[in-house]
Amino acid sequence: MSPELRRRPPTFARLGGGLALILIALGLLAVALGWNGAAGTALTAAQFPYLLSGGILGLSLIVLGSSLMIVKAHREDRARIERKLDEVIDAIGGAGFGGGGAQAPTDLTGLVVAGSASYHTPDCRLVDGREDTQYLTPEEARARFLAPCRVCQPEPSNVTTY
Repeated sequence: MSPELRRRPPTFARLGGGLALILIALGLLAVALGWNGAAGTALTAAQFPYLLSGGILGLSLIVLGSSLMIVKAHREDRARIERKLDEVIDAIGGAGFGGGGAQAPTDLTGLVVAGSASYHTPDCRLVDGREDTQYLTPEEARARFLAPCRVCQPEPSNVTTY
């Protein structure tokens, strides 16, 4: 990549921390000038315009600068968490999260899929797409007291329900 493409022009988001500090400093300066102007006059009625204008302007600049600092910190934290999450995903094994699950046998003849309370044929719509499937023989399924599925009817002849 060429050096011209690597250098990005400064954007508002990248200037957030420095701009926030400048706004806070300007706000403190406005408050100080307001107090200084109020201290230079002896009349109480003449002091209020200095205090109000310097105080409101200064306070609003301080709040705006503080908000920019909070937003910048939030963005940095979110970027850091996203990088860590990407590292965790890479450590687990990429996009296929279920890497340690049981693989389906290549020949499914005579096998059924165990559900939580019943067993199904491998092509039953109730277990289609599930990743946590366990393949058993019908005898093993009955030994676990699983009932045959009412939708796919894995064994229509001599079905014994428990």
